[in-house]
Amino acid sequence: MSPSPIPSRGPGGLPPVAVMGAAVAIGLAVVGMVTMIAHRQPWLGLSLKPSADGALVAASAGPAAGIGRGAEIEAVSGKGGTVRLRALDLVAEPDGAMGDYGTYREFIERQDRLAAMLAAGEVRLAMADGGTETLVPDPRGRPFSSFPPDFWVQLAVGLAAWLVSATVFAFRPRDAGARYLLLSGAATLLFSPAAAIYSTRELALDGSLFRWANDLNFLGGSLFAASFVALLLHYPRRLGPAWVGIAVVALFVGWFAAQQVGLFDSMTFARRFLVMIGLGATFALAGVHWFRTRRKPVERAALQWFLLSWMLGTSLFGLFILLPQLFGIDTSPLQGYAFLLFLLVYGGLAFGILRYRLFELGVWWRRVALWTLSVLLLVLLDVMFLLGLEMSPGISLSLTLVICGVVWLPLRTWAWNRFRGTRDAHPAEWFGRVMDVALTPSAEPRSERWRDLLGAVFSPLGVEAETTECREVAIGDDGLFMTVPGVAGLPARRLEYAAGGRRLFSPKDAALAGELVKALDHAFESRSAYEAGVTEERSRIARDIHDNIGAQLLAALHSADADRKDAKIRESLEDLRSVINDSPAEALTLDEVFAELRVESAERLAAAGIDLDWESEGCDRTVLDASIVHALRSILREAVSNVIRHSRARRASVEVLCGDGSLQVRIEDDGDGCRDFVGAQGNGLANMRARLVRLGGSMEISRPDRGTCLSIQVPISHDGARKP
Repeated sequence: MSPSPIPSRGPGGLPPVAVMGAAVAIGLAVVGMVTMIAHRQPWLGLSLKPSADGALVAASAGPAAGIGRGAEIEAVSGKGGTVRLRALDLVAEPDGAMGDYGTYREFIERQDRLAAMLAAGEVRLAMADGGTETLVPDPRGRPFSSFPPDFWVQLAVGLAAWLVSATVFAFRPRDAGARYLLLSGAATLLFSPAAAIYSTRELALDGSLFRWANDLNFLGGSLFAASFVALLLHYPRRLGPAWVGIAVVALFVGWFAAQQVGLFDSMTFARRFLVMIGLGATFALAGVHWFRTRRKPVERAALQWFLLSWMLGTSLFGLFILLPQLFGIDTSPLQGYAFLLFLLVYGGLAFGILRYRLFELGVWWRRVALWTLSVLLLVLLDVMFLLGLEMSPGISLSLTLVICGVVWLPLRTWAWNRFRGTRDAHPAEWFGRVMDVALTPSAEPRSERWRDLLGAVFSPLGVEAETTECREVAIGDDGLFMTVPGVAGLPARRLEYAAGGRRLFSPKDAALAGELVKALDHAFESRSAYEAGVTEERSRIARDIHDNIGAQLLAALHSADADRKDAKIRESLEDLRSVINDSPAEALTLDEVFAELRVESAERLAAAGIDLDWESEGCDRTVLDASIVHALRSILREAVSNVIRHSRARRASVEVLCGDGSLQVRIEDDGDGCRDFVGAQGNGLANMRARLVRLGGSMEISRPDRGTCLSIQVPISHDGARKP
């Protein structure tokens, strides 16, 4: 599936946890309101089921505790007259059982009369055996313990669907698919708790309340079907323009308005037909998506789970609940529990997000889900102690905080750290980890360590590569994300939702990120300088071994005198130690340097059968520093070595001229003028050029009529020091 883009701005510029906090508050408010509405209804303590001539008592408690199970009630009398009970009065879901709106209006009228009798106080029950029972509804309202299981099931379904969809929306507020998913969750929070009010009533509800709850149930169900049709038009892939999804929702809302103003006679048709069409449309759209992913196995796997959860849950609900109602079969007794099928839909979505990254939320959304569960646990514990155990508000809240603080929060932290395998990094470790990043040898692990470091410092919910150009740390969309520029070949990063989504990025975060970038850049520069130093040191050793040690060994090789050969080898070993230890040469005067080189060169050339002519001018007692002495010695030795190895000459000449702030040396031979030597790029010539560049000098090689001529020039100051 094509990834959904990260939102450029959250709803109202809020971080995801704030959005989730609002979703939790809304969900709990709806659940609490519905629970209190049901709690405030007059209570007789009867659990009834329809019979042919009235209502059978399935269970009794409270004011009606004296009525035995199996007794049949024929009529209810009280202030306002008598209502003879019919099976119609105990219908749990009127949408699929009334048939037409005339019957529905009659049903609402009877509910209103019965509710008025219960609210007035004392009522009389006419029993099938001829007796009567006088009961006074409990003025405290209906106990929570008397609510049947399907009441809580419907509340749980609405809350769970709302929270799952709100979690997706919190991170993808601009994604059309996430918006329609949020609409489906809101619709479920509307129709499921609304159905809980009237489908689990004891005997009757106020007519206006019943009508409102039933209308909200139908509106929510219509929006639920419309939202999933629109969702599948946009997700996993867009199948049409944006207005089509809006038009689908508008069609269902318009259909709801049409039945509200009485355009339909059949209530079953009005409230089931378009919903069934919508469910059929989702199956058709699912088939289109399935066909379009036929050659994409990864997308097909994610789509398979997404569609499986939707199609299985809704198709079973439609097959066993909605479809039979179109043919006059009353399935309302099963509807409360059938809402569990919608949990299958949203549970499947939640699993698909975890397993297949549906909506591209990644794995980090679990942090927000865990935080949300913590809030829910706090509220639910408080409600349980306050209402279930009838504790005082102060004791209930205190006990709840103790349990959460002592048990749940440490357990949650332990479980999360065990699951993630991580621990909080101390700020002192961050700059040490910067060095770890800089010293990592290969690019991919280095990039991964930088990503992990940013995650440890800012705990963002997402760290992604930034595709746009980024030159400095910047906070975007009021703090929803922060971009960190690339450094030393590492890609720029986009950090989304600071502190696990609990807050926005701040200027302090930007300043810290900037310091980390500077530290990493400095660490990379230090590493580069170190590596350059290592490379230069290796080059120095290689040059000296090639130019000096090589020259010494070559002289020893051509020496016929065994004692002289041994002496040269010992000198070579001594020079090798100096090269390895980087021992500086001693400072000498011009005449000392060239006197020494003249003797050495003549000896080496003579051993090779080559005569030497040496001329010098201006070589006075000017002192040369050690670096110039070492460079001149190495260059002249390499030049003589080249004459010996390559020229096949009989005579060589060296001309030294010192004056006008420069030193010029010309080495010429009468050899063959080896083509490989002239203009060659071997180590010897490269070393010469490198040494001269460091001294600010130059070198030129030419080929006269016979032989080869090498000319070098080195600038020197008046006192012999190298010119700057």
